[in-house]
Amino acid sequence: MAESFEQLPGEELKEVLRRASAYLAEAGVENPRVDAELLAAYCMSKASGESISRGRIQSLELIGAPTPEGFTDLIAERAQRIPLQHLTGVAYFRQLELAVGPGVFIPRPETEELVSRVLTEVDSQQTSPLKIVDLCTGSGAIAASIDVERPGHSVFAVELSELAIAWTTRNILGTAVKLIHEDATRALAGHESTFDIVASNPPYIPNGAVPQDTEVREHDPQMALYGGSEDGLKIPRAICQRAAELLKPGGFLIMEHAETQREDMRTILAESGFERIESIDDLTGRPRHTAGYLG
Repeated sequence: MAESFEQLPGEELKEVLRRASAYLAEAGVENPRVDAELLAAYCMSKASGESISRGRIQSLELIGAPTPEGFTDLIAERAQRIPLQHLTGVAYFRQLELAVGPGVFIPRPETEELVSRVLTEVDSQQTSPLKIVDLCTGSGAIAASIDVERPGHSVFAVELSELAIAWTTRNILGTAVKLIHEDATRALAGHESTFDIVASNPPYIPNGAVPQDTEVREHDPQMALYGGSEDGLKIPRAICQRAAELLKPGGFLIMEHAETQREDMRTILAESGFERIESIDDLTGRPRHTAGYLG
């Protein structure tokens, strides 16, 4: 594959997008056409000062619109497997546009399902306001989504990484989320037995394992990936134990994990005093979350 991607003389947007998609596909990008259109939308939005959607790009290519400035450079960078979100500076998560970049884990669609389960739990509670914490918040996606979609509750977000917390700070602007810069396994001293809900997407990849996706392997921070042991569960286990200390009796915990860790996570929750444990599949049918209630 060529090291650069360039527009040909007289080439219109439609043809550039076709070639860009093929170029990204050859580089191993998972959704080449989508990424090409999103990068074109980003460049056009930047040039016009208006928000241009991917759908608008699809319309413009039909009328022979010109290629936006900077597009070919971004395609070349994406072909080097720099994450799309690092190039645009934005990750879309439920109702949010999150600021992301080097140093913070890019939130994934499966975590949106975790938030859905939390919101179901919030809606089932009779007391209000609830006290909720997102341990290992990263970009702040979980905490900010809960606050935006169910305002009026007391939502905390805990993050240890100084690089990540800079992004979290940006993403919780305009919300009521309380950001805590601490280790999630020991955080919130003095708040024991006061929380109604704990949510967490902790690092859980086994030490020594190599993520398959180039974007994850080369660009997501290792602190957000590796769980601190050969089975990847040292940190999740410690967070589960801290959650048991923070929750009121009957409080709800939900944690994300690898699909191969379902049975281990059920055991960890049971050993930490949780009951009514449930395994929750993501939209692709993979077991990615485990939840329970503190006995």
